[in-house]
Amino acid sequence: MDPEMKKKIDAALAKIKEPQSDVPIVDLGLVQKVTYSEKEKTLLLRLAIGYPPGECPACLAINEVVKNGIVRRAREAFEKAFPELKIVVE
Repeated sequence: MDPEMKKKIDAALAKIKEPQSDVPIVDLGLVQKVTYSEKEKTLLLRLAIGYPPGECPACLAINEVVKNGIVRRAREAFEKAFPELKIVVE
């Protein structure tokens, strides 16, 4: 990957904060993979957010709300930094 593109991706990732702690998702280990396709003009961010088996229903609901907040923040940050690209966050 082009070093300039990597720098822009790292800068965008640093701005995405986990809603409860306000800590960057990179520092929390919530970024599993970032893939950039110059040919397809697409940037994919795969988050490392899972749910332990047997978790209580209330905890699952709270985790889903937090996950949705992170996904929304990530999409907004990447769309702002890369308006020319299709952004996929999963």
